[in-house]
Amino acid sequence: MSWNVENEVYSIEPLQNKPKFASRVSAKREMLEQTLLETETKYRSIFENALVGIFQATNNGKYLIANPALARIYGYESPSEFMATVTNIKEQLYVDQNRHIELMNLLQARNVVCRFESQVYRKDGSTIWISENARAIYDSNGQLLSYEGSVEEITERKYSEEMMHAKLAKEKEINEMKSRFLSMVCHDLRTFLTIIITTSDLLKLHGNKFTPKDRGQYFDKITVTVKNMNELLEGFLAISKAECGKKTTQIAPFELQSFCQAIWQDVQTITKTTHKLAFISTCENVTLVSEKTLIRQILMNLLLNAVKYSPQDTTVYFDLSCQKNQMTFRIKDEGVGIPQEDREHLFEVFHRASNVLNFSGTGLGMAIVKRGVELYGGKILVESEVGCGTTFTVILPTICTKLATSEWENKIFCVCDESHHSHHNCNH
Repeated sequence: MSWNVENEVYSIEPLQNKPKFASRVSAKREMLEQTLLETETKYRSIFENALVGIFQATNNGKYLIANPALARIYGYESPSEFMATVTNIKEQLYVDQNRHIELMNLLQARNVVCRFESQVYRKDGSTIWISENARAIYDSNGQLLSYEGSVEEITERKYSEEMMHAKLAKEKEINEMKSRFLSMVCHDLRTFLTIIITTSDLLKLHGNKFTPKDRGQYFDKITVTVKNMNELLEGFLAISKAECGKKTTQIAPFELQSFCQAIWQDVQTITKTTHKLAFISTCENVTLVSEKTLIRQILMNLLLNAVKYSPQDTTVYFDLSCQKNQMTFRIKDEGVGIPQEDREHLFEVFHRASNVLNFSGTGLGMAIVKRGVELYGGKILVESEVGCGTTFTVILPTICTKLATSEWENKIFCVCDESHHSHHNCNH
């Protein structure tokens, strides 16, 4: 009689051969144990030295096993410290605890989940991004008992993706800005063309009644307006360059108070308004060196709105003040006011308040104002009450300096120029 053990045939031998048989079985067992030990050692080495985190965890959020890489990912010295500290995976690790709930739901539905990305906490409280691959483990009744898988840190990749998304969003914003550019230019060019047409009509209809001096002033007005149209285009280009990260170098000195008064004269010509202007200034003999086209656009749009949205014969208040390191423009009207629900959208392109839909307009003026103020590093404040009027306060930074003109280039802020006027109110 014989039988087969591991492909070897053994026969029943006389009793005296039993020691020989036992020896052969023992040798075979030792060989199998050695093979098992080598296999365990090999896989233990893979587990201990893996570059990704490897784990097994219970369904209720407690780790059963974890390798050193997993502990390092979460900022712990060893797997034992990690497993002893983290006793509730969902609450202690996941920034958004719903992500762990979602992972568990996906495992129950699919059994295997790949590249599941989440933001998690490290031991020191900092956050990182991880990508998990996991497999569900069920008990004999088919209930989810635990799950196992791997974890890889992807923080650097995630931030690179965010930077790429931000870059794409910036490019989209620039493209949208370019598309709005033409609309904005048309809006303000129409304003200047109105000045030219109105002045030209006056000369045609009443030119023979004007003195040579008056006619000369009207012709000068047309010439100045054409120049302002060119400055407008330059101003928009300056805004465009600034939004693309480039600075403007189109700067020139100008006397601030007369500059503001000239803008009001243009508003009167454009609108043929009967509004009265109450102009108060503490900036006598102050010369600024700046990109004045942008300031002109800010003040022109605010004054045009003050006239447009307030009844004829009312007063528009224009206060100009110069303090240390800043100048303030405050324009107040007695008009319709801005509803509360429209104020947060006030500076958005093409947005118009709900109570001015019967007034002509494009919804571009306040967007131009906002961009100009931001370009100077200033701020704009709004106070309004429906039916009682609106006050806009624009604060722009200035610098009083004796620097040479060449050193003013690439400055976005306004410069109070001491070389043009020996007496000014810049208040050091």
